Amino acid sequence: MNHSWLKNIDTQLIEYLNNLNRHNNSFEYSPAKRGLTKSGERISLGFSCYAIKILFTLNEWDKIDKIKKNDWINYIHSFQQTRNPLPINSYIDNEIYNFYKNPSIKNTFKDKAKKTLNIVANKEYKLREASFQEAIRAESKQAISTLFQIGEKNKLPYKDFPIEENQIFSFLNSLNWKNPWSAGGQVAAIAVFSKTQLSEEKFHISTLNLYKFLGKISDKDSGLYYKDKLPHKGEAINGAMKVITALDWMDKEIHYPKKLIDFCLSTKPSSHGCDLVDIVYVLYKCLLQVDYKRKEIIDYMDDIINLIHLHYRRDEGGFSYSIDKSQEYYYGLKITNGGNNADLHGTILLTWALSMIFNITENNKFRWRIIKP
Repeated sequence: MNHSWLKNIDTQLIEYLNNLNRHNNSFEYSPAKRGLTKSGERISLGFSCYAIKILFTLNEWDKIDKIKKNDWINYIHSFQQTRNPLPINSYIDNEIYNFYKNPSIKNTFKDKAKKTLNIVANKEYKLREASFQEAIRAESKQAISTLFQIGEKNKLPYKDFPIEENQIFSFLNSLNWKNPWSAGGQVAAIAVFSKTQLSEEKFHISTLNLYKFLGKISDKDSGLYYKDKLPHKGEAINGAMKVITALDWMDKEIHYPKKLIDFCLSTKPSSHGCDLVDIVYVLYKCLLQVDYKRKEIIDYMDDIINLIHLHYRRDEGGFSYSIDKSQEYYYGLKITNGGNNADLHGTILLTWALSMIFNITENNKFRWRIIKP
């Protein structure tokens, strides 16, 4: 591989991150340098977590002095609170809370229309309250997993997840596995919470039940995780990524890694940030388990790097989520105007993707660490 644009990428990423710092030496980071909406100017928690993970990946976190580290950790802790109608000890960003609790007239009308269509036309549109709960659960997972990554733990216990066998199977069977990305994300959240919130004994029991369920929806022909009809390739790989995230936290093996490798290699990679990192993650985790088609995977990664390059904004030093625009939405909130510039979400995703690619290709120039999603 000869990708000269990567020559000083680590330095450029650190400079980009510094430029997103809202106040000198603070723990608040903007989603992008320009084109922010009012929500984008105020949202905080998730992007502070992204910054920590980028610094961890680039081996910069360990260089921060102990006092600043502790202050930053306490800043993340400060978001943990209890507010109705959310689960006790959730991690709550006020901007997300206010968005869902005080909807605009337009969003209220949309929710009522969805509710009507669900009843009259037998649709399955996700309503605002469900999206609110999922957004806060995802933010809580993000904060707890970030703290875990740097050897810390949330101060107050988080308990909003199924633990007993009947609870786990009831919850997982209630999910829409025709949409494995969303359903798999819920499994990943349970795995993170089980690993970080339960005793070793309870974690062991919980993972046995989770693994038992995942075994029932694993497809021996494709290696994918779904129910009923095979989803389109992008959705299928994204769903597998979420399930493998859960398996990673549970320290359990992928059911059919060779089949998954074959499926991924037969798929033309999408250029979207999430799609790129998802297929890299699936191949990376499968290759850790089985030494299968390594050369083909390395060649495939060369194409992935070329796609990642299209997201790189040299003038800024970061990556955009899409090739020609920044990430516009974050859990339903419009945070940028989608301009042709880098954004923090795209940067964390593609930095993570590169860290795995460097490991697969044994690129010793970049000894980046790989985060646990």
